[in-house]
Amino acid sequence: MSTDSSRPHTRNRRRFGLPALIAVLALTLAAAGIVAATARRAVTVPEGAVAPRGEVRGSEPVRVRFSHEMARESVEAHFHITPDVPGDFNWIDGRTLIFTPRRALPAGQTYTVTIDAGARAASSGATLDTPITWRFTVRPPRVVALAPASSPVQQIVLIDPQSGAREPLTDAEYGVLDYAVSPTGRAIAYSERTADGGANLWVLDLLTGARGPITDCVAAVCSAPAWSPDGRQIAYQRAELDPARGSGTGPARAWIVDLDTLQPRLLFEDAQALGVSPTWSPDGARVAAFDATIPGIRVRDLGGGPDLRIESLEGASGAFAPDGARLLVPVLVRGALGESFYTQLELVDLARRERTRLSGEIDAPVEDVAGVWSPDGASLVLLRRYLDARFTPGRQIYRMDAATGEVEPLVVDPAYTHSVVSWDAAGARLVFQRFPVDRPDADPSVWTLDLASGALAEVLPDAFVPAWVP
Repeated sequence: MSTDSSRPHTRNRRRFGLPALIAVLALTLAAAGIVAATARRAVTVPEGAVAPRGEVRGSEPVRVRFSHEMARESVEAHFHITPDVPGDFNWIDGRTLIFTPRRALPAGQTYTVTIDAGARAASSGATLDTPITWRFTVRPPRVVALAPASSPVQQIVLIDPQSGAREPLTDAEYGVLDYAVSPTGRAIAYSERTADGGANLWVLDLLTGARGPITDCVAAVCSAPAWSPDGRQIAYQRAELDPARGSGTGPARAWIVDLDTLQPRLLFEDAQALGVSPTWSPDGARVAAFDATIPGIRVRDLGGGPDLRIESLEGASGAFAPDGARLLVPVLVRGALGESFYTQLELVDLARRERTRLSGEIDAPVEDVAGVWSPDGASLVLLRRYLDARFTPGRQIYRMDAATGEVEPLVVDPAYTHSVVSWDAAGARLVFQRFPVDRPDADPSVWTLDLASGALAEVLPDAFVPAWVP
């Protein structure tokens, strides 16, 4: 009886329990599907997690932080910046991407950064379903220079040409010897004098203010820093102090220091080779330095090729063209003024080892001391002095079209001589040093030229060796 009465009860449980179980399972699967779908769509970029925005300096890297740890290759493939900018990706952690342009960005340009939908998380299957876009505009550049020129001790000073604001960047007890701005404009390498008459190289990060030594030049002067195009190495010259000469030094040799390891090495395999004022090619494939034992310019092929020697008596290492395949070199000539020697310029094709005269025929009545390439390589700024009816006591600033050789005057003032000229990243402005030729007791000053308007402005008196920074 008890057994029979239990059977209907069991049948009822099976009859009503199975549909309920199926319903619960269906709801569970649906919920799981919703969760999975949500997980796939869950990548977000929180408000304020992208930079830079608005008006910014041309040295600032692009930064974005995601809500998930991301598949790096997927994010990089979905990353775009317009106009296109060559640069390098770096991840400071699984969620934070840094994109660093390889060169300082030109003033006035507006950039749009986009991360397309579809960028994937590293492990959850989540994706970025909505593209992220933001914009920024590059502010006008600033100027750095050594000042005061009238003092035995100089520091690096930052000047805003628009506002006139000035800010000292160094406070070295014995002063700064020279410096170089990094390709991105974010950092400055400088040679700081030491108590024993030597000098060490330091690097200053302009965004964070952090600084530190990168060489340990005991009883030596390390100077003339030159950044590699990727900003990871610095070439420089090192001259040992010579006690027999009092405060003098022996001959300088060229070295390279790796900024990650701070391990220095000689530039040239021949330890006896000298090297003054090293300079990198824009493609990073070569380094040139002046070697008085040639005498001339020694070019090191970092890819393992043989060194190239270019005869020159001028003591300068030359200026690489933006393509890295040609080198502008000064040469000593005797022409228009009979027995007088003066400097002109030649362009050397490094692959063909062919030399082309840039200053015209050898008897052309011009003295070209130096040339500086525009960022796009379309023209050069020349420090020129005509030796005919256009004669001026000092060097003036001219622009030469690289394709046609046509020359136009930019700054011609017989009362001054000009030097240390450089272009800004946009190729729109020049900064340079000028000195009055009839006042030997005067101090140099720093000026700028707007190439579009022709506006000439003094930005810092009693200063020298200027350069642009974003």
